[in-house]
Amino acid sequence: MRETPGEVVLLYQDECSIYRQPSQGYLWASMGRRQPKMRYASRANTLMRIVGFLDATTGAMHAWDMKEVTSAHLAECVSQLSKKYPDARRIYLVWDNWPNHKSALVREALEAQPRVSVLWLPTYAPWLNPIEKAWRLLKQHVVHAHPWCDDFLQLRGTVRRKLADLADGSLELLQYVGLST
Repeated sequence: MRETPGEVVLLYQDECSIYRQPSQGYLWASMGRRQPKMRYASRANTLMRIVGFLDATTGAMHAWDMKEVTSAHLAECVSQLSKKYPDARRIYLVWDNWPNHKSALVREALEAQPRVSVLWLPTYAPWLNPIEKAWRLLKQHVVHAHPWCDDFLQLRGTVRRKLADLADGSLELLQYVGLST
């Protein structure tokens, strides 16, 4: 794949949830009783869902955020893949066994994309999907102990900017997730 970039594409796909309330669990481990006090909004713990595709060759992260990930949303994301890779002869999509991946709408979207082939991961094997590490990186750098609990739009904007920074590819991301040395 690296010898003929863009001709054959391998994409790892997964979904991620980002919450309004900041996470603080790891602060306890490193700081003990001296951990900083986290602010929490008195509002509902609003949720941002992200559908992401990680290019195994370039490290490009293609992501769409939405309130919820439905079969229709996922089918729309799949239909965008051919537009992202117009010169690719074949696009391999690595997926887990989430039921939405096998829904009728998603199957129809895949059938409409003859260059896209699905490679199924075993059930309950997230360690085989490198995009899981990309989500961990996003949460460590942006979401963990974040200060925007009262301003969900600011949090969402910050997450979107971080994902936009990764849209053109990143060797550092490929190294972090274990796809490059």
